[in-house]
Amino acid sequence: MRKFLLGNLLLIVCLSSGCVERRFRIESNPPGAQVRINGKLHGPTPIDIPFQHYGDYHIELLKGGYETRTTVVPIDTPWYQRPPIDFISEVLWPWQITDIRQLNFDLPPNVNPTVDELKAEAEELRNQAKEMPQPRRAPTEKTTTPTPEPPKSSDLPELPKEP
Repeated sequence: MRKFLLGNLLLIVCLSSGCVERRFRIESNPPGAQVRINGKLHGPTPIDIPFQHYGDYHIELLKGGYETRTTVVPIDTPWYQRPPIDFISEVLWPWQITDIRQLNFDLPPNVNPTVDELKAEAEELRNQAKEMPQPRRAPTEKTTTPTPEPPKSSDLPELPKEP
């Protein structure tokens, strides 16, 4: 009888085990920026996106009229997801654990430079280019291919004359 109860208890624990739900909650100021994570487009902010593993994520936010925000966000592993404790939180723990990472980004508006600012930047780049050394190039050997001489008229066969 004791083995039966222990077996049923183990079965109930295994069937009712929870799991860990991992999500990003990404918001931006202003809202509505398109979110791209590791190169995959997910949609406009605010958005909840599930993730499977911890580590670094390349996050990019794009919105017309605002500067594109690109950043690498490290998502650290919580204590309950480190071995061997992760077995308990993933398999034996009877309730669900939710890990939500809140990420907030500010997008500054695009600043259009004036003509004078563009000219000053162009002049600065020209001056920097003048100070740079000439690029090294591999020496090239000039090879000349002889051009064939046109055939002489004496080398051409004579055509039959018409009667």
